[in-house]
Amino acid sequence: MDFTLLTRENTAVTYSPVIPPSFARYSVPVARELYATGDFGSLLFHEQAGPDFGLWHKSYFIKQSTSLTAVADGPLFQLCFSVNRTLRFQQNGMGKIRLPEGQFNIWYAPAVHSQTWFEKGKKYLVYEIHFSRNYLEKLAPYFPLVAEFLMKAELGFSSQLSPVHAHITPEMMMILQNMYNCYYKGDVKAAYLQALLSRLLLQALTRLTLVKVPVNEIKLQPYELSKLREAWEYLLHHIEHPGTVIDLSHAIGLNDFKLKKGFKQLYGVTIFEFLLEARMEKARRLLQETAMTVHAVAISVGYKNISSFTVAFKKKFGILPSEVTGNNAARLEG
Repeated sequence: MDFTLLTRENTAVTYSPVIPPSFARYSVPVARELYATGDFGSLLFHEQAGPDFGLWHKSYFIKQSTSLTAVADGPLFQLCFSVNRTLRFQQNGMGKIRLPEGQFNIWYAPAVHSQTWFEKGKKYLVYEIHFSRNYLEKLAPYFPLVAEFLMKAELGFSSQLSPVHAHITPEMMMILQNMYNCYYKGDVKAAYLQALLSRLLLQALTRLTLVKVPVNEIKLQPYELSKLREAWEYLLHHIEHPGTVIDLSHAIGLNDFKLKKGFKQLYGVTIFEFLLEARMEKARRLLQETAMTVHAVAISVGYKNISSFTVAFKKKFGILPSEVTGNNAARLEG
């Protein structure tokens, strides 16, 4: 869906399809690219369009505290992931919403009029998927929450699928990145993106249905949030040898209590659970996309004991790593 973006002064933001050299490293040639600049800073949006849906990768480079208002005619179903920084926005008919970093939810609006606030000197990264009602209708029989959500939409009410946001998993981030970096064209691109969206929606709805109200949260300062983001990146880049929690604590400069408690609070999983999920997702990808042996894959994701890797893989995906061939490979996509 195309939309108009208004500044705090109610002036329409003018987009250009030309990306300046300073932003060239962010370019994705196969995607639709939109760049804009102003007193607020710079914006860089990418859209990967699929059948009846679009994936938006939105980067906001904010120079001064401001707000931007998105306006569009027609209804919108939107799955929104706040990857970097907490989003604060207000949609007509819903009031103010806070979407913490690392979390997501699904919203519906009969017409878009959404104001988002941004802080000076911050970079925001957001993934949005705009899709048709049909995608949710197919899954409604399996998720009562979705049926209720669609009923509100039918009555013309702005609504949020789950009262509590859910946490983005490493596997969900991998799906989003694969959609964003899709270099296929034509029918192959449409089929590829549609398959990934179905998988992502199923995981998102499952997590939103099971999510519980958080209790006993600790207050995290901005520098502590930055350190926790470092921990996330460190673990992804040191899957083979992540070290102990104390090692990680020393590596990022955050005490182990804040590290363990804050990581679980921010990302919804413990450090161990995150590492296991990331290892299994990397192993799945290597087994599907490369000719590496099971032994080599196990070593590359940090397992010295092959039997331990096999047990963990089967528990996660329901099949042995040696069975990831032919038709069995498709089972990992569910």
